[in-house]
Amino acid sequence: MRLRFMFALGFAALVAFAFGGRPIAADGPYTKIAEIAIGGGGGFDYLTVDSAGHRLYVTHGTEVVVIDTTTNTIVGRITDTPGVHGVAIAPGDRGFTSNGRENKVSIVDL
Repeated sequence: MRLRFMFALGFAALVAFAFGGRPIAADGPYTKIAEIAIGGGGGFDYLTVDSAGHRLYVTHGTEVVVIDTTTNTIVGRITDTPGVHGVAIAPGDRGFTSNGRENKVSIVDL
């Protein structure tokens, strides 16, 4: 029951983030200003931005790479997330990952 509640909470946070207030993008042309090397094997899936925490969460194979958006440097990795697709950020420094290869959601202290 608790797992079902946590999954529902994570999904609700993901939906709230996806449909929340979005800033209006500037008119193009867009210009690449930086590149950040991630390394490792496996493909990429979704990106999640935590504007308040200045973090970018990049799902990558079996891990989530955490990037500081003020310095454009990798500050951490959330490992053991086989086939990770996405990350949802919740209040209280809590995160949720959807792990497609094991049909599970991981709950992470951020």
